[in-house]
Amino acid sequence: MDKMQRFMAAARGERVDAPPVGSWIHFGSALWEPELSADVHLRFLRAYDWDYLKVMDDYRFPTEGGLREAATVDDLRAIGGAHLPYDNFDRQMEVLRRIKRGAPDVPTLDTVFSPFQTVIRALGDGVVPLFKAHPEAAHEVIGRVADRLADFVRASAGVTDGIFFAVNGACADADGWGLDAAQFADWVAPYDKRVLEAAGDRVRVIHVHGYDLIPEWVDDYPAEVMSWSHNQSRPTLGEVARAGRYVPMGGLNEVGTLYWAPSKVRANVLASRRETGDRLIVAPGCTLHSDTPPAIFHALAAAARMPLPAGD
Repeated sequence: MDKMQRFMAAARGERVDAPPVGSWIHFGSALWEPELSADVHLRFLRAYDWDYLKVMDDYRFPTEGGLREAATVDDLRAIGGAHLPYDNFDRQMEVLRRIKRGAPDVPTLDTVFSPFQTVIRALGDGVVPLFKAHPEAAHEVIGRVADRLADFVRASAGVTDGIFFAVNGACADADGWGLDAAQFADWVAPYDKRVLEAAGDRVRVIHVHGYDLIPEWVDDYPAEVMSWSHNQSRPTLGEVARAGRYVPMGGLNEVGTLYWAPSKVRANVLASRRETGDRLIVAPGCTLHSDTPPAIFHALAAAARMPLPAGD
């Protein structure tokens, strides 16, 4: 199988010759020009011969007057307006075009953050208590951001093969921002689904972020694949694989990997493959440290492609 066949078949839950493998790090590219960001992504792809490429998006959403912190409910309305120039979209689209030209046969997944998280990334975590105090503003602002993200996702159809959609709020630890089930269902999930539905023509990966997940909150998301820190939180890879609702993406414990020996990477990935019967897309549970040694990435790629030892 070639890379595109392997990834697409695995995302449908079908048997493949070897589970597709990829990885990602934050390159610190928020201030880079698109040509530099694309070049670094392509170098990372070629250095480890990944089967798919998750394209990072560190460009922040624009706001009225360049506002970077929301102190009042009125500040929240500085984001998501249709009249704003969305240079972050223009820059990311150019990154995607350059990557697709440079690696046309490799599946690419663009990173898209939840509308809720997009607001936090642009205006700081002070937006969360403002949303809780003014739920009508939460609907207005998150809905506007969701519309802009959905527009971008539809526009990227020709240069991406899927999206990697980061979901925040569906966990009981600090990454959940203290949301309860009603708040998540009211002004997070509906807007997440709006963006995911805009990518219905491609593979949709939901990355449920956090270490104490409440997976039931996302079990009706329109997606094919689920990524999460499975070594730190329920459910297990095997549970997701057996349930059949989502294809699991995972295999490597990203916590502590910076100091692992390659043999430990190999053992971790092989254990994950055994647990799922090789019905998974191999990846770290979340982003790896940017200083991760090349030997770790090479071991990850090799462990995904080697035959399972006899008896596994």
